[in-house]
Amino acid sequence: MLLSREILESFGLQGEAVPLEGGQNTSVKVQEAVLKPSENEQHDEWVLGIMHALQPRGYRVSRPVPARNGSFVSDGWTCSRFEPGKEVQGNLEQKLRVARLFHRDLASIPYEGFSEPDHPWSRGHRIAWQTEGLPAGFPVPVRDFLAGLLGKVKRSGEYPVQLIHGDLAGNILFDETLGPLIIDFSPTVAPQAYAEAILVCDGIAWQGCPLSDLGLLPNDSHYREMLLRAVIFRLSVSAIFCGENTERFFTEAEAFGPIIEHLASFPC
Repeated sequence: MLLSREILESFGLQGEAVPLEGGQNTSVKVQEAVLKPSENEQHDEWVLGIMHALQPRGYRVSRPVPARNGSFVSDGWTCSRFEPGKEVQGNLEQKLRVARLFHRDLASIPYEGFSEPDHPWSRGHRIAWQTEGLPAGFPVPVRDFLAGLLGKVKRSGEYPVQLIHGDLAGNILFDETLGPLIIDFSPTVAPQAYAEAILVCDGIAWQGCPLSDLGLLPNDSHYREMLLRAVIFRLSVSAIFCGENTERFFTEAEAFGPIIEHLASFPC
């Protein structure tokens, strides 16, 4: 997308657009604001409206900046206030504290009418929650592997669901003087424990955290179910992106192997 002067002016900005690294490398910084292209305007209007109304306690968010016409998407672009912060690998205990504060504030937000865009991550969530089957196009070894994991997951009971952030591990930033910053809200509707499980699994598989960090979560059937669903989610998304490249898929699956083996030590 072309970031024109008219788009900048619609958000009350002027000046040079400086590309920012991270995410999908599509964001730019202009003055003290960050602009990024919208992939789904209706969805982004809804999400940014939530973030604009949120009153954070114990953490920060990048407050969305509405355009002069009151919308949060202007000609295909969104705008948020720039907030300082850097990603820290690991640090799961502190990230879990931040996640719980954020989900405390999300718990009261209604999600009726929420429609998750159809992308690999939403499909991964649906596979993990068994509301969508494994795609027929997955290679047979990949299908068999994921089917084996799905065969092990059993619902541990009825539990409340709410809006959650489904991708927190790399999206909680830290600053020496300011509170933790939550970015790139990736909403889905699920138990809060599912968000925590994804956070911990990602930290162990991708950020070098020890397997013992599973002990940061309660060791009960509910959280073990959430951990297994979190692994299935990540590996289903991986399978979608890997396509016919089974070697790449199983290389990525190895990172979650210790978690899978740990969960296998508990009776179903």
